[in-house]
Amino acid sequence: MDTQQFSLSYGGDNDVGDYLYNFPADYYELYDDQLEDENQYYQSNVNSEMHNEPSFWSNLTFHQLCTQCVVPAVWSTGNLLGTTLILCMFFRLFIVICNKIKIVPEAVLHTVCAICGVLPLIIFHEDGDVYQLILQIVLYPMFCYIVSIICILTLKHHSSIVFSALILLTLFYRECFTNDSKWQKTKSAHMLMSMKAMAILFDIQSNKLQTFPSVPQYIGYMMCAGTVYLGPFLTFQEYSNAFLLSVNWNKTKVCRIIWRIIISLLCFVLSICVVDWLFSQHLLVNNKSNSIINIFLTMYKQALEFRTGHYFVAYASTVFATVCGYHSEYNSEILVTRPLVMEWPRSLLHVVVHWNAPMHYWLKKYVFEEVLKYGNKNKKQRNRFIAVGTTYLVSSLLHGLERRLSAVLLSLAAYTYVEHQIRTKLASRFPSTFSYYAKNKYPRHNSKTYLSSLNQNNWFFWFINLMFTILNIIHLAYLGSVIDMSVDNSYNTTYQESFAPWSRVSYFSHFIMLIMFFISILL
Repeated sequence: MDTQQFSLSYGGDNDVGDYLYNFPADYYELYDDQLEDENQYYQSNVNSEMHNEPSFWSNLTFHQLCTQCVVPAVWSTGNLLGTTLILCMFFRLFIVICNKIKIVPEAVLHTVCAICGVLPLIIFHEDGDVYQLILQIVLYPMFCYIVSIICILTLKHHSSIVFSALILLTLFYRECFTNDSKWQKTKSAHMLMSMKAMAILFDIQSNKLQTFPSVPQYIGYMMCAGTVYLGPFLTFQEYSNAFLLSVNWNKTKVCRIIWRIIISLLCFVLSICVVDWLFSQHLLVNNKSNSIINIFLTMYKQALEFRTGHYFVAYASTVFATVCGYHSEYNSEILVTRPLVMEWPRSLLHVVVHWNAPMHYWLKKYVFEEVLKYGNKNKKQRNRFIAVGTTYLVSSLLHGLERRLSAVLLSLAAYTYVEHQIRTKLASRFPSTFSYYAKNKYPRHNSKTYLSSLNQNNWFFWFINLMFTILNIIHLAYLGSVIDMSVDNSYNTTYQESFAPWSRVSYFSHFIMLIMFFISILL
């Protein structure tokens, strides 16, 4: 199962968002074999144009779906989640005990943290060559550490920029010019470790970190328990606080963790089995493949499968980070995603902010704002445009400049910009109706609430927001339809194969965006 990861950061008025699909294919491959027999027919048909042929799941009754897909999926991923959760609990308990007795060296704590982070990869590795897998994971932090020291000693003021360029080029080279199955299984971890390594140098340069971490601290941070594979991204200060700050465990917090585990498994089942089954039932009953409704439902199904898969990863990573004792800089629980915002998108800016909040923070702080520092103070608009373009490039490089995800990133950047322009001008044209804009309640994100009304009963306010919401649902279904989890990486496919879902509907979403762009000019 070949899924994609991608991110986007868009900067409006001193704001930046991201659209990160952190959905590692190798995570599924750890237990894919148990579904292989049932999924074989599905995989043979999944590459057909827009899935016109019925999938394997569509031929099953609800009882058969539960026994042949839901139960094996929950059992398989439950084993992996359970093992990782136990290791995270062990790490937290070890930290608590060491803080009580205060005789264990700090280097041991960081080493145990790294071991607990890597062990799940080793335990569930099925290719047999564990030694090569360990080398892929362990040697990369050492490579980053050595290159970081060299850049700091030789370049000083520009060390963070040069180091970031070297790391991004390294990731791009590995993605494009190495046909290594171990790399495919560990590139999620490499991407997260690259982000952490770049963040350290930027924090050193801005004096947020006074000293460069020691080797044990660096290794522990790069491979920290619960985050090395699925995320979320942590700053070094957030990682260090886990060793210093106590965690107030109570009944409410435990219940919240259990609830997030349930939601995570539910999202996984929806992504793997249920969404395809539910939509296929309707598409088989209404067997008119060229009807507008069926085409949209097929696109929406593809996008929804992908989004629910991301929610699974996001909630699982939140659970692991919470159990390990990680907190945000504001000493609150780490928030990764907000599914309700994605499924009812009042604005695309809310989508790019809340799809993966830690990644949004990284892109905003270490890419967008850093690029703005080098801009001409008298040309703010041009500076923002360059910052947006750089952020888009960095997001794409983190994922190997893959053709489809790069197209989605660029399209979403354009969509968000056009929507931003229209809503800004609507607010200025109708100041008595719209108050643009209010800060939201998440200070770390520093995002906006679009078109908040001075009079919540104003029908024009509700109508405009409803129209934007419906339009955004259509856009997200259209964009997500090319991110097919069963299709090979687009390096191995032609342009026509990669963008067949868009071509079939004549790129209508892009034309809508162009019309909206001209409307924004006229307003």
